[in-house]
Amino acid sequence: METYVVKRLEQAKLLSDPFKLKLLEGFAGKPSTTKQVADRMGEKAPRLYRHVDALAEEGLLKLVEERPKRGTIERYYTTVAARFEVDPELFSPSTGNENEMVDMIRSLFRDTESDLLRIINEQEGDTDNPDDLPLVMKVAIRGSRDEIAGLRRKLDSWLEACEVLATADDQSEDSVSYNGLLAFYPDDTGKQV
Repeated sequence: METYVVKRLEQAKLLSDPFKLKLLEGFAGKPSTTKQVADRMGEKAPRLYRHVDALAEEGLLKLVEERPKRGTIERYYTTVAARFEVDPELFSPSTGNENEMVDMIRSLFRDTESDLLRIINEQEGDTDNPDDLPLVMKVAIRGSRDEIAGLRRKLDSWLEACEVLATADDQSEDSVSYNGLLAFYPDDTGKQV
């Protein structure tokens, strides 16, 4: 699976915006126009143009074709990769971007918190299916470097399976959408599990 490594904070900020992430999902796989993606998202195309421009300017979307159509030009975009991964060096204190990085992480968590609280409030016990409830957990693990590396490989494999579903064009009546946030990081506080 093709992975694009995000090395600029501006790109990481765009990826932390849930709406822009949905846009990237819309452009993943088969090249599409902004209007086609807007239709699939149930949005009006003019609302998306500035977001698409921002993603293209930062190199996360690429223009693959332009076709003339009734006095205008249709532009077909696709994502630069099937998967995006942030370079850990981007968050290194030596980059001088500490405040921007902290702001971006806070924004990402605030957006996720808002989504989760909205979903919980909307459901108010209205579901008989436990799979419809958010799965939220914080874990602390301890293991050898080999065990942790094996766990990371399993997470990478799971993320690849998620990417397959994210790029699927399933518009069937029983299709559902899920969002998620995954943070996997070393704990250097010395806490014992």
